[in-house]
Amino acid sequence: MEDKSLRVADYFVVAGLTDSSKPLEEDVHPEDGGQRSSAQLKAPITDVAVVIRSLGEEVPRGYTCVECTPSGLPAELNGGSLMGPQIFLCYRRGRDKPPLTDLGILFEWKEKLKPDCQIIQTTPSGRPANISSSSSQRIYITYRRASENHSHSTLAVTDICVIIPGKGETPPHAFCKVDKNLNSSMWGSAVYLCYKKSLAKTNTLAFKAGLLSRYPEEDYDSFPLPESVPLFCLPTGASIECWPSHTKYSLPVFSTFVLTGASGEKVYGAAIQFYEPYPEEHLTDKQRSQLGLQANGLRPDGSMTVHTNKSICLLSHWPFFDAFHNFLTFLYRYSISGPHTLPIEKHISHFMHKVPFPSSQRPRILVQLSPHDSLMLSQPVSSPLPLSGGRLSTLLLNLGPKNATTLLVLAVTEHKILVHSLRPAVLTSVTEALVSMIFPFHWPCPYIPLCPLALADVLSAPCPFIVGVDSRYFDLYEPPTDISCVDLDTNTITHKEERRSLTWKILPRKACKHLINTLNSLHQQLDEGYQMSREEGQMEAFMSEREPGSGGKSLETLELEIQEAFLRFMAAILKGYRSYLLPITQAPSEKATDASSLFDSQGFLKSRDRSHQKFYSLMTKTQMFIRFIEECSFVSDKDASLAFFDDCVDKVDSDKPEDTRLIELDKSHRSEHTVYITPPELPALPEGEEPPMVYSYSGFPVLNAQLCELQDGPRVPKATSAVRHISPISPAAIFRRSQQEIKSAQRMAKTYSSIPQMWSKCLLRHCHGLWFICLPAYVSACHSKVRALHTAYDVLRNMQDKKLQPPDEVCYRVLMQLCGQYGQPVLAVRVLFEMKKAGVQPNAITYGYYNRAVLESTWPSSTRGGYFLWGKLRNVVRGVVLFKQVWRRQTTHPKDTHLSGKTPNSISHIPHIPQKWTHSLNFLPNSLDIFGGKPVRPSTLDLTPDKTVGELSNESVPTLIETEAVGGVVSPPKVAVERTVSCTVAMEKEHIGVERSVRMSSCSRCNTCESLVYDEEIMAGWTADDSNLNSTCPFCGSPFLPLLNVDIRNLGDQESDLYFEMQLTSSMQNIYFSVSVLQEPVTVPYLSPLVLWKELESLLENEGDQAISSAAIVDHHPIVFWNLVWFFRRLDLASSLPGLYLSSKHYCSDSQVALASLLTPSFILTDAFDREYKMAYDRLTPSQVKMTHNCDRPPSAGVMECRRTFGLPSL
Repeated sequence: MEDKSLRVADYFVVAGLTDSSKPLEEDVHPEDGGQRSSAQLKAPITDVAVVIRSLGEEVPRGYTCVECTPSGLPAELNGGSLMGPQIFLCYRRGRDKPPLTDLGILFEWKEKLKPDCQIIQTTPSGRPANISSSSSQRIYITYRRASENHSHSTLAVTDICVIIPGKGETPPHAFCKVDKNLNSSMWGSAVYLCYKKSLAKTNTLAFKAGLLSRYPEEDYDSFPLPESVPLFCLPTGASIECWPSHTKYSLPVFSTFVLTGASGEKVYGAAIQFYEPYPEEHLTDKQRSQLGLQANGLRPDGSMTVHTNKSICLLSHWPFFDAFHNFLTFLYRYSISGPHTLPIEKHISHFMHKVPFPSSQRPRILVQLSPHDSLMLSQPVSSPLPLSGGRLSTLLLNLGPKNATTLLVLAVTEHKILVHSLRPAVLTSVTEALVSMIFPFHWPCPYIPLCPLALADVLSAPCPFIVGVDSRYFDLYEPPTDISCVDLDTNTITHKEERRSLTWKILPRKACKHLINTLNSLHQQLDEGYQMSREEGQMEAFMSEREPGSGGKSLETLELEIQEAFLRFMAAILKGYRSYLLPITQAPSEKATDASSLFDSQGFLKSRDRSHQKFYSLMTKTQMFIRFIEECSFVSDKDASLAFFDDCVDKVDSDKPEDTRLIELDKSHRSEHTVYITPPELPALPEGEEPPMVYSYSGFPVLNAQLCELQDGPRVPKATSAVRHISPISPAAIFRRSQQEIKSAQRMAKTYSSIPQMWSKCLLRHCHGLWFICLPAYVSACHSKVRALHTAYDVLRNMQDKKLQPPDEVCYRVLMQLCGQYGQPVLAVRVLFEMKKAGVQPNAITYGYYNRAVLESTWPSSTRGGYFLWGKLRNVVRGVVLFKQVWRRQTTHPKDTHLSGKTPNSISHIPHIPQKWTHSLNFLPNSLDIFGGKPVRPSTLDLTPDKTVGELSNESVPTLIETEAVGGVVSPPKVAVERTVSCTVAMEKEHIGVERSVRMSSCSRCNTCESLVYDEEIMAGWTADDSNLNSTCPFCGSPFLPLLNVDIRNLGDQESDLYFEMQLTSSMQNIYFSVSVLQEPVTVPYLSPLVLWKELESLLENEGDQAISSAAIVDHHPIVFWNLVWFFRRLDLASSLPGLYLSSKHYCSDSQVALASLLTPSFILTDAFDREYKMAYDRLTPSQVKMTHNCDRPPSAGVMECRRTFGLPSL
């Protein structure tokens, strides 16, 4: 079946007993999954008694005495005190009365008997059953019994034992310890009572579960339905059970499970298990006898009934467990009620096909199932942490801070971990939380959060694993001895002897102390929210997973804080690991990709405290640490997560690590929109008629595909932003910055926006970043790829030579990947060293691209052949010839002095200007009359030599000189240099037709004060907000939108002879040209580099890398295109963008772009003139200042810095 958009759920499955189901005992082999337990489905305990052996009391008939502890010591309740009597505990099993549900100890002198509890006050012979040797401090055993009409799934006491911890004994697997010492005397050992709880079931036949029905019936191409799903829906098997007729049906049991594919992709399952009557006539005689039924049918009084279990399940790639629980419960209730108007299939297909996936545009989906039932789907949290179906709050609540930390040690050192509980929903939640709290590591070994008994063979695997099982597994089997068992119901972790030292105490002391203190505080807050007690008699409340109360912090907040505590701990223990990564800097050998060649493990261990060497040594030898190093060294789908972790390490290593938040959820793009999904539509009927109610069910039906809604309905359009959770960056999209890089750039921009000297450099840094993002398109358009790459490398070097801020990390990353793409590994190594020289440490993404570039490229031969030597000789000869030419040129050409008038020294570097251009350049800026009758600013003066475009291209350095004047004070003229490189794209196109000039200007008028604002003033007025298109007017302080004006002009007649006839009046207000405007000028918003970067990233994200290589960008995204052209020409950076104009629809086929000029109204006379102007302005009296205009004020420090940093416009 064809895949469409993201789906809320993939499959709906009904599992249970099928005709082909085999008995479970034939399928589970004891020698594989552990030793067969001696306790084979024993009856629950119904009575307990205390006997005093030393006084001659015998064990009552039908009772069993607890004679020994698990290790064979005498099980005397008073600890074998010297003077006290010998007291033993006895119990009786049976099904003739309600079983016991809890045991406890009562210290009569300091506490009261709990409600619903009964006390054993006397022995069978009538003596007091006080266990204490003291009559003043009496100790009694208490119990609680189930009600007469208890549910068949009631948890009952199934086993009892006594332990003596002083002799090294611990509670056996799945036993709960009553934490009160029975021996109150000064002599003897402390004695504790333990008991085990399980389901108080009658005789049961277990079978391997099978598939009853599914929807849709066809598999999706990308994700076929796994065959093992029915086993996970019913992990203890499909069963046939015989109950007393008065037994209550239990509520459906909700469980969750996780399936992991070969590629590591997780699939989440949510299932509810319930019971239905089973036809007695389907039983064989053998099965009747096994169930305790008479051969001819039921008992005469009909006191027993036969039932079977069934499960309905949803499979999804997303852990929407709460919503799935609500939907499955609704379906179960629908199946046992009725009659209904619509079939149950309509509701299933409606949920599968009509409910859209929540996205940032529609973060909440409210699904109305019926007038009384609804559920809410919320957008998965966009976090760099791995997607998880677990809750750390559940783990912490069930295990406590120290056991949770011990579990972390077991996971990080890769041990066999078996998690068990009688609550299947808690198993998945805790195991998922466990694999998420070892981030940045990823568990590489077998991982089955809820393991069916049919797959229990995995416990004998010779490798580490994390497996969750139902505690009823221990009723059937003893687990292998090399496993660490974690009991969630009793909060205990049991190890084999040699692993007893693997506790939280071997962790680095400072980080561990901080973690446990934080967890203690959070555990206390969770406890207050849950309001539960782990005391005796409260096990039922403890075993039900509830949401915390409304008081205090929300569960989501506490969950985030627990996650942050573990993340802070992992960052602290791995602090500084990046400095021990070994980059590949020479031609790779066979062992170049070994972990030993990629990471200096010995150096890392030596950098750690000697007292923690054991833990670090165990950790660095694990498979997941080796995989972690490989993921850090090469490109992988974990790169964004690792970059986030590196950012966390930097924060933990900062001056105030406790004050910084590690996890910052980005809610800026989330809307408050909720989409309402109505129930399935009722069939269309004539007006006034009510639809018939024809659908009722005796049990959950086998699905009928013909009753399902067809998928070809009006689907909600696919959300473009609802991408998979943990892939914020894919290996192909190198232009994309990670969330941490974006936030770092935003923080830097906010910091520098208030410092004029740094703000201009910040803008320049972003301009270079834009150029590097467009670099792949430029390199692919160039004939010589190697020369283009070296040009990019020179740009990086120049930035450092000018002591500018180091460019964004993505710049280095793009260049490194291009080096790998075009076979230049040596240049990639030079880029890495240049990066480190600039003080930029490569993060996981950049480091991965670097190693890929040097690993996959062909390295040059180390032997120097004849070509190399002849090339060396040629370079020497050419160098000598070029030096001679320069020397001759300097001796034959005297220094030009065509610029007349009194001009500052700042224009002394202007190249040679032809004589014919100088007749109108006699400006005297220092003698401007700012108090004249009609002060003016020069208008734009475009002076072009009277040469053809062909001749223009042969000029070594043609020059354009212009001035501006609009009402106000005369500003100095501007000399702009046009370099021949800018004309090459146009000159390569051989057209016969009309030649054009693209003329751009950034001068904008403030809407409030009508003043003209020049380029550097616009730059100084931009803000650090990458969503703000406005600049601030330097004269009135109002925000305004600056514009970029693009004029496409005809340069002359068809012979391409271009002449400019210029007449300049004395007032410099009238200018005459022989050019004609070819079409309407293009006007686009002039964007800050910060805004432009965000827009460019969005464009590439939506349309792909080819968007900036296609001419369509000129027509479809003119704002981005013309702004990029402006900045690249402004900084004289080579680009392929101007050439795209030739292929665009905006450009007519019979014409040719000859020249792209930038006319940026700006001041040529920089520092010297500004200083003199400011001194003259400061000498003005207040009355004279009132006579001036706003635009007469001297430029601010920010404006001067922008002009100084960006330099003269390159025209």
